[in-house]
Amino acid sequence: MKKLLSLFLVLMLLLSALPALGEGVTTVKFWTHINEAWNASYEGLIAEFEAANPDIKIDYQRFPYDEFEAKIQTSLMAGSAAADVYEVWGGWMLDFASQGVLSETPAQFAADLENDAYPPVLGALKHDGKYYGAPVEFNIEHGAMIMNKKLWEQSGMPYPTTWNELIEDAKKVAVQDGEAMTMRGFGYANGDTLIANFLALILQQGGQYLKEDGSVDFNTPEALKAMSMLVGYTADDHINNFDAITNGDVQGDHIMVALDESYGCIRGPWVISDLEQTYGLVMGVDFDYIGQPPFFEGVEQKFAAETGWSLCVAKNSTVQDAAWRFVEFLNQPDVLVRHNIACAQVPPRKSVAADPAYLAGAPYMAPLLDKLQYSEFIGPFNTDIIKSYMNQTFMALCSGDHSEEAVKAALAKMTEDLAQNMKIY
Repeated sequence: MKKLLSLFLVLMLLLSALPALGEGVTTVKFWTHINEAWNASYEGLIAEFEAANPDIKIDYQRFPYDEFEAKIQTSLMAGSAAADVYEVWGGWMLDFASQGVLSETPAQFAADLENDAYPPVLGALKHDGKYYGAPVEFNIEHGAMIMNKKLWEQSGMPYPTTWNELIEDAKKVAVQDGEAMTMRGFGYANGDTLIANFLALILQQGGQYLKEDGSVDFNTPEALKAMSMLVGYTADDHINNFDAITNGDVQGDHIMVALDESYGCIRGPWVISDLEQTYGLVMGVDFDYIGQPPFFEGVEQKFAAETGWSLCVAKNSTVQDAAWRFVEFLNQPDVLVRHNIACAQVPPRKSVAADPAYLAGAPYMAPLLDKLQYSEFIGPFNTDIIKSYMNQTFMALCSGDHSEEAVKAALAKMTEDLAQNMKIY
């Protein structure tokens, strides 16, 4: 009996030395948008993080994309910080960082990112020389093409290896029936790719469009040639039309490839899952994802890109240290390589892009990886605005006078309009 009593007292002493259930555990609230593959990857990584960090619990919440931006805006700008860690689109980060509502990226982590990350993925995270987040992916709309394998095989033509070959082949196969196109030779102009191609054309000529203050200037010979080329492909060569810009039912020229109404188009890798899941297509059977050749032979394939999805910590979070531990964990190269593969994302870090494990897990990314070194940040402005002006200018020129003088005048007006209506951060 005495032995039992002694054992009982020892157990009581041991239990009293342990923290109560939940005591000493920090909860970090984490918000993302709903994306099945991304959410599943985060769930697995959260479990891994919590196992290695038993003092931190991640409260993971997901929201429909259509309401996600407004929800973040309300939370951060109102100062309520309903979450501690937010998954944020790069374009939104410009507002948040400049408004002082985000926690600064820890110095050592920021230095690591600056050394290993590509310039575009950090561009929107930087304000007044400081970083306010960490990139999750490299958002890209240049460098690779979705090609309709069946149509190319039926044509008897091999895939083109130069840009000039591509345009000449597209002219041969495009079919226009009055106002409508029943077959597009090649899609290069939708809401995302039109501006990407315009800026890449400027850069690949050795030109520049960004001024020192971050504003844009399209009153240059390189911009004139770039716009003239893009307009000519539609207005004169008739390889494409405006459907990918104006038709809400189309929502992207990769869909016309899926419907056998286009031989190919320039698109980022994110559309591959749409082709497979929505349209039941098989890569390598129904379509191929191949490298986009540079616009001019023998040049570095320079291009501009936006900052993609990133993670940030709210400035008024009461658990900033734990929140940054979680963000830094997610951004470790060995973790990021698995997340980028699972989410079909282009890596934001050079070390991940160079990791053989990444290419083994995402072999379809091969056409893009060697081009990332030539990337530049698009600029410190809201890209929705510049895309809108680009689309309207392009369509107006294609539909009317597109002589050299008309293109010059249109570029001058676009430059002036953007100077007045596009905020530079």
